[in-house]
Order: sequence, then structure tokens, then C-alpha cells
Amino acid sequence: MRLAKTSAELVEREIRIDAPPTVVFEFLTDPAKMVRWMGIQAVLEPWPGGQYAVNVSGRERVSGKVLEIIPERRLVVSWGWEDESLPLPPGQSTVEITLQPDGEGTRLRLTHNGLPPDMRAFHRRGWDYALPRLAAVAAGRDPGPDPLRSTVRGIEMVARSLPPRYLYRFARRRLRPSRWRRRQQ
Repeated sequence: MRLAKTSAELVEREIRIDAPPTVVFEFLTDPAKMVRWMGIQAVLEPWPGGQYAVNVSGRERVSGKVLEIIPERRLVVSWGWEDESLPLPPGQSTVEITLQPDGEGTRLRLTHNGLPPDMRAFHRRGWDYALPRLAAVAAGRDPGPDPLRSTVRGIEMVARSLPPRYLYRFARRRLRPSRWRRRQQ
């Protein structure tokens, strides 16, 4: 993965994937394929104005709307966290993904715009974790266990990039029993 420039509002990443754009695009727009590399549940409506929501870990959820979609070439979604413990509400930032054929594979470019300065490192680490998983699964390989599904490993990962003022709220939410578990008890 090639690291591109990072500014106070922007994170850019580029990665080559050993799969054609048609395959990579499916992993960005098909909920069953999305959760093979990111999240445990997804609602992806692949049309302008459609819902974009990913339950990243069972507790943290991102959501927004599809802003632009060009099959096999481009996907633009608004992005934000449903949990108030992070200062990036749904729709506040934008993720742009472009796919270009590169021989037998695909060159994926991701730009995440509109990030508050204290959320840049957190999202940079998140994309650095997620994009290699996408590359593996799109190429037909097993991306391995998802560390975000583990409470402890997820907190360890987040602790390296989240500002301390948000880390406490994030960790507290992670360690508290989920609403679903409380209802089952």
C-alpha cells in the first residue's frame, strides 16, 4: 500500500489489488461481501441517495448516504459515527473510492475528506487496517481474523490513534454489555 498525503482534513491512500475492478467493486457495494473484510453487518444501497451503514464491530457503526456511484469505477459516500463518543456524526465526512484497471488487477485510491483534525490519525489507522483486508479478500485470500471484533484487541488498536479525551468514552462503550446482550439476560 502506498501512503499518500495527509492534511488536517484529508486522508488519502492507494493500494493495488490483485483482482479486476468488477470484483473489487462488488466488495464495496454488496453487504455480504463487505462484511468479509470490514464489519459484521452492512446495509449498502448502491444508488445515489441510498443508505450506507456498516456495523464495524458490533458496537461501533458508521453511516451515511451514497453520494455518487459509477459501477466498477467510483463510489462516494458520506461517513460518520452513530455513537456520540466520537466527534464525527453521520454524514459529516466524505469517502471517495476510485478504481482503475492496472493490468490484471485494480488500483484503488481512497480519499477521506472533512475529518476533524483530531480524528485524522484514527481514520488513517482504520483505512491502513481495512484496505489490506479488502485487497486480500478480493484476491481470493483469507484476510484473517478481524481484530475489531475482539473487545481487547479493538481497544488496543484504537488506543494508538484516538485522542485521550475520546478514548475513555470509546473504551467504556466497548466494555459495557451491549443492549442486545442485556435484553437476553
